[in-house]
Amino acid sequence: MTDSEVEPVRVIELSGDEGGAWRVITRDSSHYFDLDLGTVTRVPGTGAPPTINDRTRPLRSIDTLRVGVRGRWTMYTDGWEDDIDFFWASTSIVSSIEAIPRDKLPESSAGEPE
Repeated sequence: MTDSEVEPVRVIELSGDEGGAWRVITRDSSHYFDLDLGTVTRVPGTGAPPTINDRTRPLRSIDTLRVGVRGRWTMYTDGWEDDIDFFWASTSIVSSIEAIPRDKLPESSAGEPE
């Protein structure tokens, strides 16, 4: 069996303490969590509208991230914002959560935080 045939590690829930790189699939998008660097990146799927979260952002908290329910987490802003304390994400229902190799993270989140 080759590495490409190895079944990915899937979990039911993420709390943020796990470490590593993870792909969270929802109905409309993929969300890439780098829990070692503390970042999250949304990659919209076909037909999904763009949002302000379609880039790598520093993860602030994971409120709910479980297969079968809507995902909810918050992210820090990129710098000082007088009007915004933090950004939040509320996704469609999470269909899968799987560990991925670091080289599968979107390019903007595969290095040092911006």
